[in-house]
Amino acid sequence: MIQVGFETTDPFTQTRSVIIKGATETGGRGWVIEVHCPDGAPPVVLEHVHLTWSETFEILQGTAAYTLGGEQHALKAGETVLMPPGVSHIHPWNTGAGVMVYRQTTDFGEATPGAVQDVLGAFATINGLAREGRIGKKGLPKNPLQFAATLRTLTKYGGFDAAVPIPIQRVLSATLGRVAEAVGYRGVYERYLQPPPGSG
Repeated sequence: MIQVGFETTDPFTQTRSVIIKGATETGGRGWVIEVHCPDGAPPVVLEHVHLTWSETFEILQGTAAYTLGGEQHALKAGETVLMPPGVSHIHPWNTGAGVMVYRQTTDFGEATPGAVQDVLGAFATINGLAREGRIGKKGLPKNPLQFAATLRTLTKYGGFDAAVPIPIQRVLSATLGRVAEAVGYRGVYERYLQPPPGSG
């Protein structure tokens, strides 16, 4: 269950995300997470676009870079950037020494509580699959059916990879994504929403 205190770590970058506010605290309109990015950690998520969501990033510690509309910018502790709907972007990544920490506030624009469970659950699932060696270097599932199931979960809420035309992603989601789900693949698996062994 995705709720306050839930956390997940990307095993490739060791970037750790902790839920500060979830669906209950935001009335289903979004989430607030605190993200800890180690020295030298690259972006966790590829360049993407949200059709209706806005995202605000506040740097709490360290220095960072981000892209918005294809242009790279810098941020330092105390600074904030708003990433509006419909504009491609890459979340902040660490450009300094030591750990960089940012707070991400996501606003769906309307109450969509399922998105908190599905989208954050999909990223926790990707991290779980990565620990098992089932995620490739680009951070995507190696198995095409698992990839399609993950894509279907993310596109359901208007999130798309910026490098692939949205109509193509919609078609893949509606075709291969349905097939993947029919044979048992999911974008979110409950087993990955539990703390990893040895974490407690």
